[in-house]
Parts: sequence; C-alpha cells; structure tokens
Amino acid sequence: MSLEFLLVTFPEERSVQANGANVGFTNHTLMLPADEYNVTLSGAGYAPANQDVVLTGTTVMQPRVVIFSKP
Repeated sequence: MSLEFLLVTFPEERSVQANGANVGFTNHTLMLPADEYNVTLSGAGYAPANQDVVLTGTTVMQPRVVIFSKP
C-alpha cells in the first residue's frame, strides 16, 4: 500500500480526523495510506462539517488539499 499526502487547511491549528481516527494537525502535510477518507476537524466552528477525499496520485510537493473555513 502506497503512502499519500494530505494537507488540511484551517485558520487555526486543529486536530484532523480521517474516518474517525486522529491523523495529525491542520496546516501540516500528513502521510496516509492510499484510500478513501471522510475528513473532519476537532471542535466546532468550521465548515463544511466534513469532506470526503480520495487519496491517490499525490506527492509531498503536491498533496491533496482540503480546505475548511470558519462559518
């Protein structure tokens, strides 16, 4: 199984959950196995509530970017 790269952005640092498991923090490039994930943040006060992503074909220089914002 190959490792893929995910960058979840948010204006402040939050824990990032992928399929319910803590995988790191916002605004840092995260390494995860290639797969499909439902991505959420810890706490409240962000939008959208979750995002579904497919991690494949990424590189450390071109991670899959997921953007959360304050509502």
